[in-house]
Amino acid sequence: MQNQILCPECGKRLRKGSTFCISCGNKIPKDVPIAPPEPALGESTMNEPLDNSDVLPSLDESVLDEEPAAATDENEPEKEDSSGDETPTPAPIEGDLNWDDSSLPVIEESAVGEDLSLLEENPEEIESSGGRSTDLTWDDDEIKEGMPFKEIEPPRVFAEEIAITPEEAIDHLFPDGRDEETRNAVAHLFPEGRGATSTSFIDVVVGKPSKIGPTQLSELGTPACPNCGTSLSSDDFEYPTYVFDAMGRARLEQGMMRLKDNEHEKAIDSFETAKMLYEKAQNEKGVQESSKRVNLGYDSMARFHFDQGDNHLKVHEYEWAVVQFRKARELYMFSTDAKKRARCNEKVRESYVEWGRYLEAEGDRYSKEGRSRDALGKYQEAAAKFREGEEKKRLKGLDKKIRKA
Repeated sequence: MQNQILCPECGKRLRKGSTFCISCGNKIPKDVPIAPPEPALGESTMNEPLDNSDVLPSLDESVLDEEPAAATDENEPEKEDSSGDETPTPAPIEGDLNWDDSSLPVIEESAVGEDLSLLEENPEEIESSGGRSTDLTWDDDEIKEGMPFKEIEPPRVFAEEIAITPEEAIDHLFPDGRDEETRNAVAHLFPEGRGATSTSFIDVVVGKPSKIGPTQLSELGTPACPNCGTSLSSDDFEYPTYVFDAMGRARLEQGMMRLKDNEHEKAIDSFETAKMLYEKAQNEKGVQESSKRVNLGYDSMARFHFDQGDNHLKVHEYEWAVVQFRKARELYMFSTDAKKRARCNEKVRESYVEWGRYLEAEGDRYSKEGRSRDALGKYQEAAAKFREGEEKKRLKGLDKKIRKA
């Protein structure tokens, strides 16, 4: 760099026009000569003469100058702080110099020791300059990252003992005295003293709430058409189709619940109502589903009577068995399943035949006992049952028994 000058005190290269040295802080006089230019990196400096500042002093001179050198080293940090933020860079050393390896770590340790001594001497200045503490150490009692969480017990609240009595507090709050007239006027309401009330007094003052019952909606109280199930509102409001669709779905669910409880007639009535509601909502799928549920209701009711007929037949209650089978056949007439109707007819004939056999056995028992008149009556009843059951073979054998009786 051109137009540079050298500090006469430390030899630091400075910009021309500088008034103070940035390294040692010495004031630069005005008549300082311009420094020679620095050699290029590629040029050799072996043949150039060495400056006196770059030559290492002899052993005697270094021993004599140890104390002043230490004194200057202690003053250097203060000068550096006052000069600015720039760090001083030593001048390049020219020539072939040999340094001992053992001396390098000693210099580093001394520099670190000097820095630590400065930190120990002026800790307040360092904290104030950075705005926060640079001490990264902590005590064992402090919380560190990764430490287990310690649950802290919350503080306990203890009641404080108040030395003031209620009478003193009232006198303090009412220095003019209490209103005795008002106190005497309400004395009958508190027979046990103020603050103690009876249940009757609470009931009179507060009042007992009446029982909250379900309130009927106005729309639910409107009449419905018995033919189509349409609700007639007082203001001639026509409900949209989705309302009737939802009502039909609810009726289907009600019918299935009744069907599980063997309330077949009520279940079929619910299915029929759902069918009318779906017709009002113009829901064809709902109408078809309702029709299927109606057939299901009749089939369930017919199956129920059919099972009841079998139970009566097992305990020789033939008359009730015939009644149940005929009832089931009538219910199956509402469905399109002809096989079930034919099955009911067969069960009716079987019931008559079994009934006739039972009466014939009773007649044989009376005949063995010599009670011919009773036996004749049983044979005649058995013949009537065989005719109902269309059992012709049994009739031929029974005619012989009737003549014999």
